[in-house]
Amino acid sequence: MPLDAFREPTVVEELTQAAFIWENFKVDVSLRIGNGDFSNAATSVCVLDFVLMLQAARVTLRESRLAVFELSDRQGEWPFTRDKELIGLRTQYATRKGWHFRPAEGHCRAGEFDSLVEQSLRDALALIFSRQPVTRQSPYLQALASNGFDAA
Repeated sequence: MPLDAFREPTVVEELTQAAFIWENFKVDVSLRIGNGDFSNAATSVCVLDFVLMLQAARVTLRESRLAVFELSDRQGEWPFTRDKELIGLRTQYATRKGWHFRPAEGHCRAGEFDSLVEQSLRDALALIFSRQPVTRQSPYLQALASNGFDAA
């Protein structure tokens, strides 16, 4: 049963942008960057929240060497780094004793990361549309499908 932004049951046709990003279409993400596997840090996440985090990191890294983000529904930092044309990632998680890095660390070329981010949006929309075809009527998802991240 889909939930609206206030976690109330609703019909798919009435889901808002916020509900798509933060409340629905949870997935276990499989993410590998270079030798790093970050899948265990991205279980049961709202797929659009995850994809938009990747896009925010990509945009930030165009101007900065560091982009630190969290998924909306949990603690745990995702610090992305840029060194010339190399993008790096090593996730962190909170404990009672402070922040700790997970063992996975990965690097890839900036062009590969750009392709990954673009493909992640296409894959997320394909998943949503295949599971709930009525979502093709959503103005927000239509805009994402037509205009990409410019619609976000």
